[in-house]
Amino acid sequence: MSESDRPIEVVLEDGTTVRGVLDRVKGPLIVEDITDRLPITGRAVVMGKEVRITLGIGRGNLKATRNVQRGEIAYMPLGDSLCIYLEDTTTPAPVNPLGMVTPVDAVDSLRGVRRGARVTIRAP
Repeated sequence: MSESDRPIEVVLEDGTTVRGVLDRVKGPLIVEDITDRLPITGRAVVMGKEVRITLGIGRGNLKATRNVQRGEIAYMPLGDSLCIYLEDTTTPAPVNPLGMVTPVDAVDSLRGVRRGARVTIRAP
């Protein structure tokens, strides 16, 4: 793990925990906003090939893309959400890639997330 990496855990109300790493190099202001506010509690929703968690940080695009990989963690300005991608996909709106779920196979545990499930993003 490099000095720019910020480990996080996403904990669902049913106890499911997914670990990931945010990389400050990919989006320094966004990653700092997220890590400064930890723990963040909100609601999760599975939308197609992604899990979205509303953050409330109100940031714009920075190094945005529409192509994401399975296990990638990205910030979506449209909707002010942290997104975890369950499959490789092309997003409908640009997102700012910030990191990855570790290990990548852990995203499979998020497929059954109940709409509106309570979720906490925290530092491990």
